[in-house]
Amino acid sequence: MIKVMKTKYPLLLVMAAGILAFVAVLVFAGGAVRASERDDRVESSFKKTYVYNTYLKDEDIQISCKDGAVTLSGAVADETHKPMAQGVAGALPGVTSVDNRIIVRSEQHAKSPDTWISVKVKAALLYRRNVSGTKTKVYVKDGIVTLKGVAANQAQKDLTTVYAKNIAGVKGVQNEIVTSKGLETTGETRGEEIDDAPITAPVRGSLQARR
Repeated sequence: MIKVMKTKYPLLLVMAAGILAFVAVLVFAGGAVRASERDDRVESSFKKTYVYNTYLKDEDIQISCKDGAVTLSGAVADETHKPMAQGVAGALPGVTSVDNRIIVRSEQHAKSPDTWISVKVKAALLYRRNVSGTKTKVYVKDGIVTLKGVAANQAQKDLTTVYAKNIAGVKGVQNEIVTSKGLETTGETRGEEIDDAPITAPVRGSLQARR
């Protein structure tokens, strides 16, 4: 009888240890899922706050959360928006810490948004193969972009408008570019190796939809 008890005792310990390990895995997995859901909720809640939608919506701010630790990144034009974003994130339920990596754009850009917009529009045109970036002049006043210069055809002119409208901060585009069939743009621009041809077909519809 004593020998039987000695044999079964270790077996029961092994079984009990196995059950406890299994339960621990379930608890850990459940906790990981809940933590992930909490992190997702923090990220979505940040962009639903009143402060974000009133003051920060137009800034380039990204938020990521892992196990309650928030990381803010991106750039803002107004220096007061950096601590404001941190305050909003830190006040959210479930947030344990905030690493604020947001950078403040230069004072020149902050004080001259039109200049900043002009730089971004020119860069966008230079890095597109199917528009004439070097033959397009860009003027900006109060967020309204005026384009002047020469384009090879109407489709290229329309594409220039689309690319300018896609720049953050642009309120409208006045395209005064004239077309010239003899103009060639191959080799003028550099940058992303994309085919803009599929864009030229629906470009007119896109412009109409934006008006």
